[in-house]
Amino acid sequence: MTEAAGCGVTPPELSPISNMCYNPQGLGAMGRRWADVIRFVGIGWYIAVCILLGVLGGRWLGQKLDGSGTEAIFIILGLCLGLVVAFFGVYRMLRPIMSEKQNNGKGNN
Repeated sequence: MTEAAGCGVTPPELSPISNMCYNPQGLGAMGRRWADVIRFVGIGWYIAVCILLGVLGGRWLGQKLDGSGTEAIFIILGLCLGLVVAFFGVYRMLRPIMSEKQNNGKGNN
């Protein structure tokens, strides 16, 4: 695999939140904690935006197509779509953290 933008890491280790490298090794203990806090806050915002866009998109689509009784159905479909997108996005964001924790745990045995 190719390295990403001079970071020295391969693409699976990139942070999907900011599309920048996530390299906590160069930080102190406090810096690593703050990097993790910022990452988790970004994940929370990602979830909120996915759900909100899904609901608003479903509402807009329901109003555009009919506007009578189908708006609620499209809102629920938009909510479901937003939840699915949020779930897979969070999984992709947490995968590097989980693999890093597993790799750190293997060295302690």
